[in-house]
Amino acid sequence: MNENKNDNFLDLAEITYLTADNSRFYRTANGFPALEAVLPKITDDLVAEQDKTPVKQDLGRVFFHRCFPFETPDEYISVLNKDGREYAMIRDLNSLPAEAQEIIRVELDRKYLCPTVHKIKSLKEKLDYSFWEVETDRGDMTFSMHDTYRNIARVGGGMLIITDVDGNRYRIEDVAKLDRKSFKKIELYL
Repeated sequence: MNENKNDNFLDLAEITYLTADNSRFYRTANGFPALEAVLPKITDDLVAEQDKTPVKQDLGRVFFHRCFPFETPDEYISVLNKDGREYAMIRDLNSLPAEAQEIIRVELDRKYLCPTVHKIKSLKEKLDYSFWEVETDRGDMTFSMHDTYRNIARVGGGMLIITDVDGNRYRIEDVAKLDRKSFKKIELYL
């Protein structure tokens, strides 16, 4: 095996970071987030030798994906095209201008909508489905889950992420801090 002290796995991935100096986020005429940036021209992945000289380009509509949505929601945000191909990464959202932060946060909040459950009012099970009535930071909600045990995930500490039958997510910040009645209702599934 050919080993070189300078070779490591990070050298294999070329990550371009967007900053206040090399990017400008804006909204299209239809209100979608878009990006103008100084980046290497994207051509064909199969061509080994490409000109990687950064050029100013208007990339149009862009999409965002949090790499670590629960641990560091404002760091390492991937900026993608409509096909899911990454243009670049935002290392820290707070390092961008306020206008860019607002555009990105609105989209991330829409994509990662995850109401916080404060109280479980009712939890009933019937035919491998559970039916929930909860009090959240966005008001009272009802939802159902199939295979409840598999759709409650421990994320870290006491945090739980609950995914309903439609793929919607709900968060319990700390299951140990739920009121006693709510904890008794969910305890079976932990």
